[in-house]
Amino acid sequence: MKTQMLTVVAFLCTTLSMSVASAPSGASIFFQTDDPAAYIQLLKSDTKLFKASGALQRGVCFNSTGMTEAGRGWAYAFYPNMESAMAGADALVDPRNADVVAQYRAISQFRGSVHYSAIRPHPRSLPSSTARNMAVQVDDVAGYVAILETIEKTGKESGLDVAFSAYTPMGAGPLFNGAHGTLPAQADVLIHVDAPSSAELGKFFDMLSSTEAGRKAYAAAAELDRKIVMDQIVRCMNTNSAM
Repeated sequence: MKTQMLTVVAFLCTTLSMSVASAPSGASIFFQTDDPAAYIQLLKSDTKLFKASGALQRGVCFNSTGMTEAGRGWAYAFYPNMESAMAGADALVDPRNADVVAQYRAISQFRGSVHYSAIRPHPRSLPSSTARNMAVQVDDVAGYVAILETIEKTGKESGLDVAFSAYTPMGAGPLFNGAHGTLPAQADVLIHVDAPSSAELGKFFDMLSSTEAGRKAYAAAAELDRKIVMDQIVRCMNTNSAM
């Protein structure tokens, strides 16, 4: 049993006010589990740890591709800012929550964790989605995000329900990628591109490869990539909300 939790992911930021000085932030715990259904049910029923963390929204993503073990995923939580995100992590080591933490440990194995700050918050929050999740090394993060905004716009103009968000990782360490090892690489930006279904996300990929506008935008992003150090297709769902 093992479980990955990563961040990114990126459903809640649409609900956060952009008028505040601090950027919306999040935290993810990577894990692997032999029983994804039980893990999802535990997240949904666990109001104690969710409330103690102070998170605005919590959910989970499970890998469909980009891993070598079944049951890999990460639980994510979103907060108004990094101060509350890091304070929320203290709930995991609070002795008063040890009984709940033990329940997660009984059905999963911890693989790592990360905090992240939103560079470009997600424009909407889907109850469930299929997404492409990437960690990228790039010199010009702002330029890269701007190109992704063009790619998103191209998809929407083609009638597709797609959206993306971008995050700066905080304390990620080496990115987890493999059965029992790590990929010894750091990322400059985490990218999460989602759609309400796997088919809709597939249509978006078809558009990028089969239309002139899509190919042009995708090529522009590729020119800025130094290296894509993680690339996964994941299925995600929101499980808890304080809003």
